[in-house]
Amino acid sequence: MAGPFRSVRLSWRFRFAPGAHVGIPTVMRPFLCLLLALASLGAAERSPVTVYLLGGQSNMQGLGKIAELPAADLAVVPGVFFWNGKAFEPLQVGKTKLSTRPTDFGPEVGFARGLRAAGVQGDVYLIKHHLSGQPLDAGWSNAKWEGPEAGPKRATFYPGKDATDPNIGLHYLAWQKMNTAAFAALRADGKEPVVKGIAWVQGEADAKHEVSAQRYPATLALLRQRLISELKLKADVPFAYAQVLAAAGDVPRFVARDLLRRRMAEADGASGHADATPGLRMVKTDGFSVVADHVHFDTAGQLKLGAALGAALAK
Repeated sequence: MAGPFRSVRLSWRFRFAPGAHVGIPTVMRPFLCLLLALASLGAAERSPVTVYLLGGQSNMQGLGKIAELPAADLAVVPGVFFWNGKAFEPLQVGKTKLSTRPTDFGPEVGFARGLRAAGVQGDVYLIKHHLSGQPLDAGWSNAKWEGPEAGPKRATFYPGKDATDPNIGLHYLAWQKMNTAAFAALRADGKEPVVKGIAWVQGEADAKHEVSAQRYPATLALLRQRLISELKLKADVPFAYAQVLAAAGDVPRFVARDLLRRRMAEADGASGHADATPGLRMVKTDGFSVVADHVHFDTAGQLKLGAALGAALAK
């Protein structure tokens, strides 16, 4: 039971003789009702706040350069708070650490402004988890393909079939640990987190093998379903994901790049394909500018990516 009385257990038994018990005396029943009402106030009194979950690999981490941003993007984004691992702080580019390197940023800058431009009002809380170069498929462990069958303790975002699955990926567990800690911090501050959307930027690692590319729609749908189940989110929460590797046609290591991009498009809930999943929304990234490796979005590309994800979830 939530609230200040969560640990209280009420047992109303009165022993008059060995082996004899009676129920709650009539005179005590109003008192018991009052205690139960007070115990439920914790959850009822928390104010609902809008939360978005952000996850993925290096393009979620971000290689955008803060030094290249215009002055307008360096100001505090009013009412937008970013989880720093210990607490939520006002999102201010150049002050809030948004990427692995303090000089860089990811989609969150454009994302926050995209939400506002789409009409999302009130306070917004962002929880971002990223791991560069990491896969989603169960067959991977870090950069090594272990085979098509799932295995335990692999370095992957694979969410497992359910909470008891021994093959849940280590990265998924870390993401859930972060989400749980951030939710607890909000609740301790009198706020009730309400997740309005999930933004996902990942897939480059899964483009390195045909099996992981081919089954990406099913794995992506499973990831969304597992987040909904474990975090107790609304069943229709939207999940927006980027169609990665738009400019990487000549990068040899992505052997299944074309297949992955096609399968990403087919996973979209509006694609009409047999593998489409309601609630999945793909964001096209064709034309978003990248750095010299043709894989990672540059400063302008990151701003466009974030704004597109924000707009997709705000619909």
